[in-house]
Formats: sequence, structure tokens, C-alpha cells
Amino acid sequence: MSSRAMILEKLRAAGSPERINREVMPRSEIRRGDADVFIEKATAAAAQVIKTTVDNVPQAVRDILAEIGCRNLLLSDEGIIREFKIEAVVGEMGIALQFTGELPAEEYRRQIFQVEAGISGCDFALADSGSIVIKHDGDKQRLLSLAPDHYIALVKASQLLKDRFDLALLLEKEKTAAVTLITGVSRTADVALQVVLGMHGPRKVYILLIED
Repeated sequence: MSSRAMILEKLRAAGSPERINREVMPRSEIRRGDADVFIEKATAAAAQVIKTTVDNVPQAVRDILAEIGCRNLLLSDEGIIREFKIEAVVGEMGIALQFTGELPAEEYRRQIFQVEAGISGCDFALADSGSIVIKHDGDKQRLLSLAPDHYIALVKASQLLKDRFDLALLLEKEKTAAVTLITGVSRTADVALQVVLGMHGPRKVYILLIED
């Protein structure tokens, strides 16, 4: 069978009645995601997931920054960053830092490609795919999760949703300019069919899953 015939056969099979996902049917309730499923899926996507408690978040961040030998980073202007006093942790380590909201747009775009790491929270996380969901009305938070070599996401267990259908239920009630879904480390096999990780984003993605 030719490659073209194989592709067409797979497309036909994917669209057959037997393969229709019944989850597409309308629902009104939001289902919460399972932490163990999220960890399994995110790890399979090459993210490093660290399960921690509220009290241990500062130490977990400290351990990650020490592991990567971070010298400079950007922090998002979010309540969760202030809540866990990430700025104090970074300052104690002698790491140069700035908050995204403190930088004019042009300076932000210049800095984001020079820092070694970015840290932000998220809006939701999807258990069935291990994805982080970030809503944004501009490009600041999006670039923070894409441009630096290392990205650290703070995710509360209470933010876990079961899957993308639950996310759709939430988003249809809001006016959000854009949504970014981050599933582990990007990968491509465009060159010589060799899989390369981190080609289109961070080389390493760390997720702190916080039991709250």
C-alpha cells in the first residue's frame, strides 16, 4: 500500500462513526482532573513534574534554579508569584530578576530572549494531556513560557480540569483574546527524521504541582 493510500485510510477510520468521541456531547458541569493522571501525561511529554505542598514551594523553586545554574530570569506579574514570595527566593540566591510588568514592551521583547528562565502561574491545567493553560490578552505571558531555555510553571491542584472539553465550557463564558496550551517540551523530526526536543520553545519545562 502506498503512503498516500495509508494516510487516506487512517483519515477515513478517524472519521468513522465508531471513532466519534462521545465527550463532544454538550455538558454543563465542570469535571476536575486527577493529579496522578496529570503527572503521568506531563512526564510522558518530557516535562519534569514536582509534586509539592504550599509550604515547600519556595524550596522547590530554589532547587530547580540551582539545578539549572540560573543567573537571570523573568517573573510574571501574578498573585501566585507574590503569594509564594518567589522574588525573595531568587534574591537570596543572587540571581538577577525582573517582573514582566516592569518592562516597557520593546525592552520586554529584548530581555525575554536573553534570560535563562521564566516563571509564571497558569489559569488551568488539563489532566488528560498534562497541559498547562494560560489565558492572555497580550504576548507577555505567552513569550515568558516560550522564549527562555527553561520554563517553570506553578500549578495548583485545584486548577486541574479533566480535559479540553471542560476547558471549552469555561472559556465559552469568557472573553479571552488568546489561550496557550503548553504540553511538555516541544519536539520535531523535520530534520532527517531525528526527534529533537526543545526546538520551538524551552529546552526544559518544570511544573510545580502544588497541593492546595
